Amino acid sequence: MKKMRKNFLWLIVVISLIGLLLVGCGGGDKPKEEQPKAEERVFKVGINNFGQANFFARVGREAMIEQIEKNGGEVIATVTADVPSRLAAIENMIVQGVDAIIIQEGDITQVAPALIEAKEKGIIIGSMDAGDADFVDVFVESDNNHLGTAAAEKMVELIGGKGNIVEIFNDAGSMIRVRRNAMHEVIKAYPEIKIVAGFTYAWPDFFPDGKAKMEAILQAHPNPGDIAAVYATFDGVGLAAAQAIREAGLQDHIVIVGIDGDPEAYKEMALPDSPFKATMAQDPDTIARTVVDNVFELLKGNEIPERHIYIPGILVTKDNIPQQ
Repeated sequence: MKKMRKNFLWLIVVISLIGLLLVGCGGGDKPKEEQPKAEERVFKVGINNFGQANFFARVGREAMIEQIEKNGGEVIATVTADVPSRLAAIENMIVQGVDAIIIQEGDITQVAPALIEAKEKGIIIGSMDAGDADFVDVFVESDNNHLGTAAAEKMVELIGGKGNIVEIFNDAGSMIRVRRNAMHEVIKAYPEIKIVAGFTYAWPDFFPDGKAKMEAILQAHPNPGDIAAVYATFDGVGLAAAQAIREAGLQDHIVIVGIDGDPEAYKEMALPDSPFKATMAQDPDTIARTVVDNVFELLKGNEIPERHIYIPGILVTKDNIPQQ
C-alpha cells in the first residue's frame, strides 16, 4: 500500500513537470515576443485641404501624404472647399477611428466643434497654416506677419512711398487676415499712400473672379498714375490682376507684390513687361513634412520642443527667381 502511494505521488510530480515544460515550449498563451509592439502600430492620420486651387495647397497635400506614409502611417486624405463640407469630412474621420487630424489652410476655428469632439476622443490635432486654437496640438506655418510686412515694405519701396493702391484678400483664411493687417500697419507710416480700392476674391474660382474685379477697378481708374500698386495676399490673385493690368496697357505704371512663391508667379515675373515685381516665397513642402513629423512624435507619446513652429520665407524678385 505504501509502495502504491509513493508511486502515485511520483506520477503527480512527473505530470506537473511535463505541464510546465509544455507551457515553456509554446503551450498556453501566445509568447510575449510575438505580440505587436507599440512602436509597430500603424497610425491612421486624416488630412483636410481647403481646396486645391493654389500652389501651396497642392504641394502641401502631396507632401503630407508622402510624409505620413514615410512614417509608416495610413492616410485618409480629403479635399473640401467650404466650411460645411470640411465639418462633414472631419466627422467622417472621427467615425473611421483616426489617430490624428491635420487641417491645411482656411481657418481652423471655423470647424472648432468637430475638432473639439475629436480632441475629447484623444485624437491629435495638427494645423498647417490654418491658424491656431486651444485644441491644436501642433501648429506649423510661415510667419505670416513677416510675409505680409516684407511684401508691403517691398511695395512701398517700388512706388517710392506714395500712390494709390489696391488690396486683394479673403478674410476666410486666417493667414490672409494676418498678411492684410501687416500691410495696413506698414502703410500707416506713409501718409501719401492710400488704399483706393480692394476686393474679396472668390474661392476656389479665384482667377476669373479676381481678373473681372480688377478690370472693374481699372475702368474706374483708367489713367496712368491712378493706381500705383496692387497688394495681393497670395500669388494666384496677383496673377489674375497682372493679366487685367496688361490687357489695359498699364503694366508700366502699376506694380504687383504677392505672397507664396508660386512657380506660375515666377514665370510671370520673368517676362520683360511684367508688372508682378516681387513675392514672399513660402516653403509648403517643409511646412507639411514638419507638421506630420511632429504629429507622429505626439502619437508615439513623445514630447515636441515647440508647439508653434515657423518655417522662414524669402523675398523673390526678378533678380533671384529660382530655376524652374
